[in-house]
Amino acid sequence: MKEMMKAIVSMEHGGIDKLCFEEMPVPKISADEVLVEVKAAALNHLDLWVRGGLPGFKLQMPHIFGSDAAGVVAAVSDVVE
Repeated sequence: MKEMMKAIVSMEHGGIDKLCFEEMPVPKISADEVLVEVKAAALNHLDLWVRGGLPGFKLQMPHIFGSDAAGVVAAVSDVVE
């Protein structure tokens, strides 16, 4: 499995100028998760709202965008059927 992936990320809230195309480590999955190797992704209205900041919602940074995605399951944890 790959160790690095490409992602659109933001280190802080703001406009489109805060988005960066970066190499990031592939996430490690928890006991109740699956890992999807994304083949296609899009930014949608939710991503735009999150990018600007939502009152009362603290976002962990860096944030990886792309809430619309399609791909293949790359890994499954032990408790997922």
